Amino acid sequence: MLNTRALSPKFYGDVKFVVNITAFAVGLLTLGYFVSGCRLLALNHDPIRIRRLKGVMLLLLGLAMATVMLVLTGIGCWYWWSGKRELGCLFMVGALVSSAPLLRNYINTVAQGDNKIGGMALSRLLPSLLYVIVGGTVYHFWGATPSRMLLLQYGMIAAVILVIIFHGRPLFSGLKEEFADLNRENRQYGFQVYLGSVCGVSLGHLAGITLGIFSTDNVEVGLFSLGAALAAPLLLLPSIVGTVYYKRFATSESIDWKIIVATTGLALLSLVGFLVMIFPVVRLLYPPAYSAVAGYACWLSAAMIIHGMGDMFNRFLGAHGKGKALRNGAWLCGIVLLMGNIFGVYWLGIEGAIATRVLASVSYLLAMLWYYRRYVSRPCEEKEV
Repeated sequence: MLNTRALSPKFYGDVKFVVNITAFAVGLLTLGYFVSGCRLLALNHDPIRIRRLKGVMLLLLGLAMATVMLVLTGIGCWYWWSGKRELGCLFMVGALVSSAPLLRNYINTVAQGDNKIGGMALSRLLPSLLYVIVGGTVYHFWGATPSRMLLLQYGMIAAVILVIIFHGRPLFSGLKEEFADLNRENRQYGFQVYLGSVCGVSLGHLAGITLGIFSTDNVEVGLFSLGAALAAPLLLLPSIVGTVYYKRFATSESIDWKIIVATTGLALLSLVGFLVMIFPVVRLLYPPAYSAVAGYACWLSAAMIIHGMGDMFNRFLGAHGKGKALRNGAWLCGIVLLMGNIFGVYWLGIEGAIATRVLASVSYLLAMLWYYRRYVSRPCEEKEV
């Protein structure tokens, strides 16, 4: 809300264009190591080995951060030389705080594997609270610009998460054995999930890129991104259930039907509440230039609920090391996203991007359900293989 009140849809779209390209690049660079580390943390009960695993993952994180910075700087130079100097400068500013999405990826996987949900919650809530206070003050006295917004919002995310990370006391000595274990787990599990996530997660940011490429400006990028952001909390409820029960899933033969029924019921109630409230909320909180967002958010909220339910089954399969199942489900989702976000966006613009997101979420849930049913119906001997 602070960002949209401070910037027009065009400038807000410019910020989101940079953010989407950054997120797309981040998705390509993790190579599955964070997912593998998450599983090893969930299965490990030795405090020293857990701290060493965190240290190995942090070293890999540093390499990925340096790469993303170079990529964004290169894109910024290209835009600068092609005559779009404002956008080029924005990419160069974005390179300075490009560590934020990587750090968030790291803390989410570590918190899930180590069952430190409080750290994950703090990494989400505290930067937002600080940004509202500091950003609101800065914009009131000195005005808002896209560059200033990127520096403040993502700089605070990076700073808070770094404090949380080092509060966990990662170890950087004696890492040879942990790195070997992580590599082994990544070959067997993490890289399979990574290949899927490139399709299912990274391509989820493609709409925010192609909308900018196929349009004369980034207005539709801003409207689509805001609609997705408003609907995004609906993704969290079923997904968080999978995160909270991740360790329990690792030793369970199936998901308790009570958990499935309760999660589905709460998700549907949340969706109904969202649909009732979204139009008056948008009218009350956002400038008139953003009024179309309410309609977009209705469709995107359904996609988020469906995808979140798929995430719950995803966590169960991941806890049992079924990386190929996660990969295949994500590939199916990714094919829909790739085709829709290119051809659908080219022909239909933002409506094509929204339809693509809904179809991709349905495909993902059906794939996760199919693999889950396939797993739980197998004899116990086959599950252990």
